[in-house]
Amino acid sequence: MLPLINFQKDWLSTYFVFIIILIFIPVAIYTKGYIMEYKKHYSVNYMLFLIILFVASMIGVVVSNNAISFLVFWEMMSISSFFLVIYEYMHKENLKAGIFYFVMTHISGLFLMIMFAFLYKYSGSFDFNEILKVSGNFQAKQKYIIFILALFGFGAKMGIVPLHAWLPKAHPTAPSNVSALMSGVMLKVALYGFIRVIFIFLRGVPLKCGVIVIIIGTITAIFSILNALLQNNIKKLLAYSSAENVGLIFAALGMSMILINYNLKVLASLALTAALLHCLNHAIFKSLLFLNAGSVLYATGTKNMNELGGLHREMKFTTICTFIATCAISAVPPFNGFASEILILRSFIESITKVSNIWVIILIFCCGVIIAITSGAAFYATAKSFGITFLGKPRTKKAEHVKNIPISMNIGQGLLAMLTIVTGIFSPYIINKISYFTNDLLGIKVKGPGFKNETEIIVFTLILISITFIVYMFNKINSLNKKQEISDTWACGFTSDKPYIQYTGSGFVQPAAKTFGSIANYNKKVSYKQKIHISQTTSDVVEDCFYKTSLKAVSYLTTKILKINYGKIQLHILYIFISVIIALVLVLKFV
Repeated sequence: MLPLINFQKDWLSTYFVFIIILIFIPVAIYTKGYIMEYKKHYSVNYMLFLIILFVASMIGVVVSNNAISFLVFWEMMSISSFFLVIYEYMHKENLKAGIFYFVMTHISGLFLMIMFAFLYKYSGSFDFNEILKVSGNFQAKQKYIIFILALFGFGAKMGIVPLHAWLPKAHPTAPSNVSALMSGVMLKVALYGFIRVIFIFLRGVPLKCGVIVIIIGTITAIFSILNALLQNNIKKLLAYSSAENVGLIFAALGMSMILINYNLKVLASLALTAALLHCLNHAIFKSLLFLNAGSVLYATGTKNMNELGGLHREMKFTTICTFIATCAISAVPPFNGFASEILILRSFIESITKVSNIWVIILIFCCGVIIAITSGAAFYATAKSFGITFLGKPRTKKAEHVKNIPISMNIGQGLLAMLTIVTGIFSPYIINKISYFTNDLLGIKVKGPGFKNETEIIVFTLILISITFIVYMFNKINSLNKKQEISDTWACGFTSDKPYIQYTGSGFVQPAAKTFGSIANYNKKVSYKQKIHISQTTSDVVEDCFYKTSLKAVSYLTTKILKINYGKIQLHILYIFISVIIALVLVLKFV
């Protein structure tokens, strides 16, 4: 083993390795059937190699005990995921999305390299254990520098606003099994890095840093879910939803950072536990939703929910799995999303009466209200996605003539659906396990309500299974003695059976589109040339205002520079010399 490549095994790294493996197993089973669709045009072995490299590099990141090994595995993770995003390279839009993702992920890597350079300057070592030994000596100014670099470095990878723009581009173009790994796992690896730097290396940061994180997290959550609400592409909706959930986790981390500054360790531990629990829960239900979307795409050939409908008739198992995931992401009990989101809200509510600063109280209250609204909007968005896709009648031939999906795809979905239920029911037990980390960090264990030991869990499980079986058998026996009449649902006297009379995804969210349409650059055009045709488009405001404007400015400047320098070799040599001098000065000053 190289002297600069070494590994660690603490509770935090073990927890995230567990998440990676937990998601990878069902996705691997699902992939066995899903890749059959690619055999005609692409190399299946190439995809499998990249997936294995991708997962291995993510594990490498979370077990690294050295800045060098961390950055090596981080780069492997970035490169392998880039090639997975552009796997279907025959489509030009995939290549554009891949290049955008490549740029963003390397901006992330650049900030992390600078961050570790500063940590080396302050500690004299790249080794994490050595950094920990001197972490208590870091001054406030040094903590601010590391915090800002970590915020941009890890934030670009996890998709916080305004660094989120790659998410709605990369996820719709990547294969669905890859999207499940990227959203379910890769975003959590970035969160892992942020938690390790802020809570372990720096041992907490100044109050202003916590305020920045909670504000960014809240803005990310509400901005992303409102954009998700107006999407008709299933995978694009899920991509924005992923950014929303990252925002929730980030807000909880910010809450914990603020409370540590007020020495409210119990509430800080509660907020941190909520963030870690939601990392697990989101990994499970979001991976499931992407696999569901992949099954729909495999069976129908489209990701546009306005072209779907009525899939519950031909895709019963996928419908059930999607319904379970929809309940989880909507925080409906007893599914897993409820437990973590209620803990996040509880940490906000209880903190209001404990914090002494009136401005911080107002901030916590406002962020808490926005997060509660975000949860409601998430239910609205996912109800739209599920209802328009699976319920009603087929809107097009694509939805009417559905292709059977392989059994391995159903097994992968089924395993994640079971995990969604199990982790929801036994969330108190999971909270108790997470508290080992918070105890090491803050000296406080958050005890989940419910079970005292494993025996109680087994007994509760048997009781739950027994009750379910008894209710099922009672209904079965009772139905044998009664005549069943099947008729259409009463529709207030309206008897039209035309598919186009149904709600579309766009129609379902019209009230929200009128109110919040400006956030997603929502445009609606009606054409009357031959027949009435309605076209609706959305775009990312941040991308339009920041990224595209910046690119135009850079393009303009480079064009001007090229005109000035064209053919003048002496100017090129002068610029190179000046660049080298500047680089040397920076190295001598900061490293």
